[in-house]
Amino acid sequence: MKISSIPYGLIAEKVSKEGLKGIEEWVDFSAKHGLKGVEIFNNWLSYLQWEEVIALCDKIRENNMEISSYCILDFQLNCESREQQGKSVAYLKTLVKKAKLMNAKRLSVASGGWGDFDMYRMSFQEGVNNTIKTLKACLPVAEDNNIKLVLENHPGWISRYATALVEILERVDSKYLELNLDTGSMFREGQRPEDFLEHAIVAKKTKSVHLKTIRFEPDPERGRWNQTVPFEESSINYKYIFSKLKKAGFDGWIAYEMTGGGLERLSAGVKFINKMWKETK
Repeated sequence: MKISSIPYGLIAEKVSKEGLKGIEEWVDFSAKHGLKGVEIFNNWLSYLQWEEVIALCDKIRENNMEISSYCILDFQLNCESREQQGKSVAYLKTLVKKAKLMNAKRLSVASGGWGDFDMYRMSFQEGVNNTIKTLKACLPVAEDNNIKLVLENHPGWISRYATALVEILERVDSKYLELNLDTGSMFREGQRPEDFLEHAIVAKKTKSVHLKTIRFEPDPERGRWNQTVPFEESSINYKYIFSKLKKAGFDGWIAYEMTGGGLERLSAGVKFINKMWKETK
């Protein structure tokens, strides 16, 4: 098991105000606290010149770390038409070129989300079928470039129903397709990690995890879900998750997706993950 991190909101704000310096501080902090990787989001890079992106990748490598995943928020898999699928394939080709220059070996995309990517605007089976068709259209690009395509369960059918995710993984059998299990998305859809990891294929295909803290709070003024709580106060059963992953032979990335707080909170989270992993059988 290797630990990575995603202080998404914090870094998004820092890079928008400070540019490269805002990300470099996080990379140095992560290396100092024993992390083996960092997860890079495509929209962060929009604030940088390409020379700065390369400088960032050099710093990651100099700190003996990897890019655990190159995440693309505006790339979605639930395409309804062949024309939309063709656009996704064309976009993927440009992303793969960037990933190779950045020495990123995993490219994370999603099925589900909000707005134009909302899976609830289509039926359950349409959402599953569209995701499968788009994945099959995209996978040859990943295979030709030896880059793993990483499916993430954003809000929608595949986070609400484990059977949707199982069907996708069973019908798209490729060593170039991996699963990133987002523990927060399923909770926000009223499900639990237990509902998904009880399926052997989900545990087997999970090669990375977005580990979040989340607690249900039925106070409308504070919001339904509080994702700023520490691990000790979260509603997620981390011991169960780690146990299932260990039994499946997991040796991939656990990325602490942190909401709220500064980098000192990242340090506390990493200590919790290491301790829980060691204690779990």
